[in-house]
Amino acid sequence: MKKLGMICSVFMMTSLLFVTSCVTREVTTEETYYETEYKTEYRTETYTETADAVIASRQGQKYLSPKIKWHTNLISPGFEGSGGTYYYGYQLDAWHSNAKVEIRISPVAQQQKGIVRVYDLTGIGQIPPRPTPFKEWYMGPYPEELDWLNKFNYTLSTARLLGEVRTGTGTDGYIVFDANGITEFGIFATTWNYYSISSVLLTWVDEVIGETTVTREKQVPYQVPNQVEKQRMVTKTQKVPVWEVILGR
Repeated sequence: MKKLGMICSVFMMTSLLFVTSCVTREVTTEETYYETEYKTEYRTETYTETADAVIASRQGQKYLSPKIKWHTNLISPGFEGSGGTYYYGYQLDAWHSNAKVEIRISPVAQQQKGIVRVYDLTGIGQIPPRPTPFKEWYMGPYPEELDWLNKFNYTLSTARLLGEVRTGTGTDGYIVFDANGITEFGIFATTWNYYSISSVLLTWVDEVIGETTVTREKQVPYQVPNQVEKQRMVTKTQKVPVWEVILGR
């Protein structure tokens, strides 16, 4: 009996040591961590610099008179009306920063059926008067007459059209065009009225350009830190009772 008690005591002590003994093992677990990321934002900053700008301006108006004026009984193809063709040639002597020309057609001419057209003659030149009197034209084809007709037709086919009004239709009796870069222009009017054009008005603006200090704005980028929460799997070591290892826990 005494022997049995000793055996039981040894077994209990062994079992107790087995239960309380620990071993070290690696375990995988998820952990939260924070990482600094940067994003780009913009702020407005002002700065000054020297630049060319309009520092002064002046403006004015001037009524123009034709440099050349003539009439012929011919009406070019593409025109309509009767009474032949009146021609008014104009020249712009001064250069302006901005300029426009307004042509007013006389009320009498507006009542007659016809066409008033304006052409840019810069680089082409004015058309001179018809060299042959009407009565001599029927006597034969004079060489100078043919040269004049060629010049006339060439101008109408190559010059840039700046504006047009069909008279006798109740339309507005004026033409306005941008005169920047134009040094010469011509008006063709198919009408009986010698004074088909009542006025030609040049309106101009001259700008003085100079250096001046100007304040401007610009967008400047900069980096802003931002803490971002993330997760990751890590391996850690921990002590566990030996019986958990044996049981597979």
